[in-house]
This record gives sequence, structure tokens and C-alpha cells, in this order.
Amino acid sequence: MSLDLTTLAVAAALLLAAFVKGTSGMGFPMIATPVVALLLDIRTAVVILIIPNLIMDATQIFRGSLSVEIFRRFKWLLLWTILGVFLGTKLLVILPAWVLNLTLGVTVLAFVAWSLARVEFAISGRLEKILSPVVGFIGGFLNGMTNAAGPAHAIYLYSLRLQKVEFIKSIATIFIVTKLSQLAAVSTWDLFDRPTLELSLTVTLFVLGGFYLGLKAQDRVNQETFERALLAMLFVIGVVLIWRSVV
Repeated sequence: MSLDLTTLAVAAALLLAAFVKGTSGMGFPMIATPVVALLLDIRTAVVILIIPNLIMDATQIFRGSLSVEIFRRFKWLLLWTILGVFLGTKLLVILPAWVLNLTLGVTVLAFVAWSLARVEFAISGRLEKILSPVVGFIGGFLNGMTNAAGPAHAIYLYSLRLQKVEFIKSIATIFIVTKLSQLAAVSTWDLFDRPTLELSLTVTLFVLGGFYLGLKAQDRVNQETFERALLAMLFVIGVVLIWRSVV
């Protein structure tokens, strides 16, 4: 990639996405994937972001102690997530790029709409057992196809009314299982070649600085202002992706 304005914009977006990941425990693929997809093809964008996601999720899981209870509580969600990842990755391989871009754009705009609507509901323990496999499969499928599992999993965990620390650890655990499954899936279909791996490692080293700053600022960021700015940016990105896929 040449060092032009587009590349610099993508680099800035990657740093911002890593910062958001550090502060909230999520958001990196939702921001980074569509931005990188504007510069590279969407398949490359999905693949090169797996390793940095894995490293950041692992860091958040082990800040403190690893909770076995999370695996016990979300075991069916995790299992169905893995199945969804492999099916979604298969579609990533066979579908034309415009369909993938359109799906990603619609997913991004749906997340923006849900965030602005502020729809809140609580999930009971009984309903959790029913919804857990469904949410897991949907999140895994979207992750495999577009790298955007965050909305489905985040909405679900928010609705369980988890405390902030528990939420971050839970979503990081779910994400790392998702990304490990995705790594296996993209390797199965030979999407992770040497040039892609080298680019992924470069991106990883680049974004760790933003992630570190996000961890440090986790309790200092004005959440409301921060979220508004992010939603505005995501709205523009979603519109651009949809426009590119239909023209």
C-alpha cells in the first residue's frame, strides 16, 4: 500500500478502533473491517484483523483472572458460534465481493440504528438458555462472513445486565473463541497465505499502541460523546460500503 491520504486515513481508523477496543472491550472489527475493506478487498480485511483481535482479546481476558464460570455459562453460545463461523467463512470464500460489502454495510448501519434507538430489554435466566445457541450461531455466522459478530453478541450480553468488568471479560472470552475458530476456518480454505500473514502481523504491531492507550483510558473517557462520534463515523462507512456494492 502506498503512503497516500487513503492509507493514512485507514491507519488512523485502525488506531481509533484499537483505542475503542481497549476502553470498551469491543468495537475493533466493527470499525476496522469496513474501513480496511474500503482500501483492500473485504476478504483480506477480514483475514488480516484476526491476529490483532486475538491478542487484544487475550489481554483483556487475563487482566485479573480467567473465569471458568464464563465458559460454563456460555458453553452453548460458544459451541454454536464455532459452527456459525465455519458456515460464514465458507460464504466469505464463495460469494462475490459486492454481496459481502453489502452485507457488511447493512450490518454496520443496523448496529448504528440499534445504538441510536436505545432499545433496552432484560433477558431472564430461562430465556437465556433458549437464546444462547441462537445468538451464538448468528454472531458466529456474521463474524465468519463479515468479521462483525460484535452487535449480536454485545446486544445479548447487555440484555443480561452484566456488570462492566464481567461484561468485558465475557465478551472478550466469546470473541477469542470466535477468532480462534475463524483462524482455523480461514486456514482450512487457504485464505491465510504468507503475504496476508505478514500484513496481519504488521497491523498487529501498529494497533497495539492504540489498544494500550484505550486500556489506560478505560475509566476516563466521556462515554456519551465518544459513542456519538463513533456512530457518526460508522454511519458514513456503512453508507459508503452499500454505495460501492450497488453502483
